[in-house]
Amino acid sequence: MPANGQPRRTDAVTHLREARMTSFRSFDLVAPIAEETIAQFAGQVPAGVVELWRAQGAGIVGDDGFFRVVDPARAASMLEGVFGLPDGATVLFTTALGDVVFHANGLYLVVKSRFGAIDVIEGRSFDELVALIEDPARRDVAWEWQPYPAARERDGVPAFEECFGFVPLLALGGPNDAGHLQLGGLYEHLALIAQLAGQPQVRRPLLVASDGGGTAEAGSTERLIELGTSLFAKLTTDPVLNTIELPDGLGICLVHAVRGGGKIYIAPDESVLFVGSAVDFDAGLGAFRDGVRTPIEKFDLTGGGAGA
Repeated sequence: MPANGQPRRTDAVTHLREARMTSFRSFDLVAPIAEETIAQFAGQVPAGVVELWRAQGAGIVGDDGFFRVVDPARAASMLEGVFGLPDGATVLFTTALGDVVFHANGLYLVVKSRFGAIDVIEGRSFDELVALIEDPARRDVAWEWQPYPAARERDGVPAFEECFGFVPLLALGGPNDAGHLQLGGLYEHLALIAQLAGQPQVRRPLLVASDGGGTAEAGSTERLIELGTSLFAKLTTDPVLNTIELPDGLGICLVHAVRGGGKIYIAPDESVLFVGSAVDFDAGLGAFRDGVRTPIEKFDLTGGGAGA
């Protein structure tokens, strides 16, 4: 880190001119990654990761401060005993909400401890992962970054090894809103979640738009999000929603993760299913897959919510 203690912005364009390598367009360097560390982990990760470590080091990605490239040796030391992951799992990134992206056995594991979930990316190159991280249109759906923007506006971007954590934890019934996000140590927060809520479990594939189809998919998803948000607005005031992409092209699910909240499953044809918070995600998905739907007019009823 420079003598003034501030991250140093590197010019990714310069790196790309020097050689074809994977790098972020906008990046604030916090510290270089030692060659000994790179040599230690090089055999466990794609070549593009090694190029990124050498070219840009550890630091904060982009202007919104959500993603961070970490030193894998430092991260491994701090997370020892916290996650039960496969041998050879290597930490690549963390986020300002305490998520951790690992590479393991050709897969990218996105550990979202706040939800107790692991989303999986497979069949994609490291370049495609970098593109997904850099795409602001994917923040809401793929990375579920709400309500980070409101917390960042209030408190600023967390320091490199800090994150926003929910108090109380979502797993303990805490509400998913910016008013319950507090700044704290990243690794301490992850250890606390593991101690109180247990190990995260595999939830779903983290869907990545295919080549040539990204704009259409993103537009379709945004349309479904807008529909679900408008329906939730008829049920409650100022809902804070998380978006989950459903498997097999079934659509999306908007989750209002509070006591008395619920889920709205939305198909590409804009038919929907509402289930209350007492119904778990997989049970609701099974009913949705079987064709169970909630008539749209039921969302105009007041008092009792929208029954299936």
